[in-house]
Amino acid sequence: MKPHEYKFVVPHELGEVMSIIRGLSAVDEVKVPTWESSGHVLSRDAVAPIDIPPMSKAAYDGYAVRSVDVVKVPIKLRVVGSVSIGTVPNIELGPMETAYVTTGAYIPRNADAVVPEEYVEIVSDNEVLINKSIKPWENVDPAGSFARKGEVALREGTVIMPWDVPALLELGIGEVWVRRKVRIYIVATGSELVEAKEPSDVINAIINGKVVESTASMIRDFINVYIPYAEVVGKVIVPDDPEAIRNAVTQGIDRADIVITTGGTGPSGVDYVYEVTQSLKPQAYVRGLRMRPGRPTGIAVLSSNKVIINLSGHPISTLNALTIIVKEVIKQMAGVKVDMPEPRVNASLVKGQLGDEEFARQYRVRVTRRGNEYLIEEIPRQGSSLTHTLLTVNGLVFTGKGQIIKEGQQTEVLLLRQPFNPSDESNL
Repeated sequence: MKPHEYKFVVPHELGEVMSIIRGLSAVDEVKVPTWESSGHVLSRDAVAPIDIPPMSKAAYDGYAVRSVDVVKVPIKLRVVGSVSIGTVPNIELGPMETAYVTTGAYIPRNADAVVPEEYVEIVSDNEVLINKSIKPWENVDPAGSFARKGEVALREGTVIMPWDVPALLELGIGEVWVRRKVRIYIVATGSELVEAKEPSDVINAIINGKVVESTASMIRDFINVYIPYAEVVGKVIVPDDPEAIRNAVTQGIDRADIVITTGGTGPSGVDYVYEVTQSLKPQAYVRGLRMRPGRPTGIAVLSSNKVIINLSGHPISTLNALTIIVKEVIKQMAGVKVDMPEPRVNASLVKGQLGDEEFARQYRVRVTRRGNEYLIEEIPRQGSSLTHTLLTVNGLVFTGKGQIIKEGQQTEVLLLRQPFNPSDESNL
């Protein structure tokens, strides 16, 4: 084998790639029931359809009263009924009358306050003694106090989180307009790759010089965990054969919005991903980024809603590209403006320095918490082929081109798992 004529990968600035990404179009919108909307991105504002609550509600278990009747206490009131949550009251309070209500129940007509039951003594079946004076609208959620008809509850572009769903439903929003999930198709390339089907396949592959496919699987799982507004619709393994790669990529283009390839991005005579991608005549194609690891990463735009992303076969390089490039592409196509939170902390560098004058860099670090302070240490071996080092670290630090972090300076860290505690020997 020999290197291709295009063996030199010319690194492009990340800003150039981000400019291409910003030109991508969002995927189609669909209407879904609110209870099925978690993880989707709102394509239109979610708006309250009516005043919520439509009638005033009790904020406590207790007795609904007319506040004018309980200015001076203690005072006896006549019990004229009760109202439980889930029912609409047909009771109207007159002077010196009360009704028992449960939390969340609509209060009777003419009632404007609720006396919590701990301040009430039962005198008889139809009479109680009120021992606490109550102001108007005390312990009551007035009609329209949660939201007015037409009020925006959640803005377009927001990722709907699990806790948003009950809140939207409480406001009477039974369906929402969202972007359908961005569809991803993954093509793992490499004649050395095997798919493990039994535990013994792993060690057998290593002994026989093969590689258990894991990078594409990591991409799939990363998307499932961290990017809920995307879905992987297919994952295949193909050998280092131009026709096989082209067929797989073409199939992916037909099924998905984004095709992600792994492997085959280098200059050797068996790396065909570049020429296959180029043969599809993309409108724009950036091959090689000024970042490490992940320098051979490429992005090809076939149209405003069809993209091919070429990633390294090394999981560490791919992890960097996932967090910096792939997620940004997916966010753009999903219409994300308010994303889900990420586990990040600010931490101080214990020794040495991080950063590169020529490249954006990702560093694998150990994050330790001492009291309210987070500290980071770079692991000594940062090579992209050392996948096993991911087991010994718990954070990633990203530095932009020319950004240098010196000993004692703080920087942001993306946590891969919780910070180490120096008192816990299992972390050592």
